[in-house]
Amino acid sequence: MAFNANLPQANSPISSAELRDQFNGIKELVDQCVTPQVLDQTIHNETACSIGPTAQLNLTVSDPPTQAEMQAVVDKLNELIDCLHRG
Repeated sequence: MAFNANLPQANSPISSAELRDQFNGIKELVDQCVTPQVLDQTIHNETACSIGPTAQLNLTVSDPPTQAEMQAVVDKLNELIDCLHRG
């Protein structure tokens, strides 16, 4: 059965068969739009990579910080940003 936006009607008794048909109709519509390949590609393109391999920055910053210390922070931040990008 195809999805019918008019079912169930307001104040109608609950019918498991009618609801099951509605859910199956919605599933058919979703399946037509979201194939496993599309879902996998979307997850790959729209989510971050693992940052597990990124090591912590072991740095004691002086007061005031040196340019080398600040560059180390920038480099580590860029490494983290790179890890979060896919591709």
